[in-house]
Amino acid sequence: MWDFSKVSKPVAKKDYCCDAWPWIENEGLGMVDFSQEELGVIEKARNEKFKILSGTKYLKVVGKWEGEFTTYRARLDLQKICDDLELQLE
Repeated sequence: MWDFSKVSKPVAKKDYCCDAWPWIENEGLGMVDFSQEELGVIEKARNEKFKILSGTKYLKVVGKWEGEFTTYRARLDLQKICDDLELQLE
């Protein structure tokens, strides 16, 4: 849970690892639990090695998560899946 945070949607100046993917992967959901649209998003992200690619807009949250200062970065498409399934970022 975030103690405090600042949310922005900048354009990536370099490639980053997407922090949303582990939430989707570790939630114990099988591929049958996703819609065809979500499966397409996941496949596209997999082909891009779950990276936030330079030049793309992404979600950036900087703050204190469970007592630790951290930066969370996520592809907007994978973050939407997390939001729709209420997986994280309370």
